[in-house]
Amino acid sequence: MPMVFSIRRAFLWSLGVLLVLLTMLAGLCVVQGQPGIKIGLLCFIILLLGALLGVSSSRRLVVYEDCAVLHRLGQTKTLRFCDMTAVESLMLRKRVFLTLCAGEEFILLSNAYGGFSKLVELLLAKVPAQSVNDDTRSMADAPPVRYGDIVSCWLAIALVLVIFWHQLTTGG
Repeated sequence: MPMVFSIRRAFLWSLGVLLVLLTMLAGLCVVQGQPGIKIGLLCFIILLLGALLGVSSSRRLVVYEDCAVLHRLGQTKTLRFCDMTAVESLMLRKRVFLTLCAGEEFILLSNAYGGFSKLVELLLAKVPAQSVNDDTRSMADAPPVRYGDIVSCWLAIALVLVIFWHQLTTGG
């Protein structure tokens, strides 16, 4: 039975709320006749956040008995466990990047995935033991959970709400 891992829903929801609020703010700016540069900048930010939401919500890793399949927006990459030559990790503060390599092919994962500790445990049980480096083994004992992206989104939501309120009460 394959196991599916995707980007944490808490991050996707907060990013979606931020995107809706920014779209409402841009609409309010248009209705109020705000300068084009302000509306253009808001639209640029909306496009970037929309792309981030699209890419993040489409990412999922399916772990089968013999391989891992990474689905991304318009792309699919498959690595067989028996072909994996290296499993490495890099930890920056509480952000972890896990790289699965099979020759020239690789998959890069982060702890933005829900159930990351279960994901790491499952992957390390399936890959050849000699391909896992010592840093990855020690990180796998207690993978850090990162909430910074979610907190940042909620802070941005609070800021956009303040700007929205200011825009409504003062007209710009």
